[in-house]
Amino acid sequence: MSDDQMSAAAYTSGPVEQAAQEVRDGAADRVLAVAVRSYTAFAVHVRFDDGMTEEVLPVLWSVIPEVERPAYPVRLEEFVDAYRERLVRLFADYGPQSAIAKHGRHELLAHPVSLIALEQLSTARFALALGWDGELPDRWLNDLCGPWGIAEVL
Repeated sequence: MSDDQMSAAAYTSGPVEQAAQEVRDGAADRVLAVAVRSYTAFAVHVRFDDGMTEEVLPVLWSVIPEVERPAYPVRLEEFVDAYRERLVRLFADYGPQSAIAKHGRHELLAHPVSLIALEQLSTARFALALGWDGELPDRWLNDLCGPWGIAEVL
């Protein structure tokens, strides 16, 4: 996309639409690869719906400041490493193989992008809430909050 096209796009679409195009163009491939690889350590043998990833990833990508995006895959890996034990407990108690998952709650934990959402809840919860609000179901994000130990943000 040329500079003129990018400038025009900035006036004709919102941040999530712009992020969605960047995601489609592969800008978030590295961070998604980290999320998928890390996720398998917490939710083994689980098949996840790519449709939710396609819905959620642009919103998450839109709240990560552009200047931080190139280094974000490393930041996500550091988050997973720093919180590994806590994540293991979270996925055991609330993840897709847990008893509570059968009740239709904590849907986002059945997807690798949940790791990105948890990292953003930990580091930029208010920016995440602003970007999420009106774009995705509130309960997807709020269902992460309690188990992660923070108050609902939406």
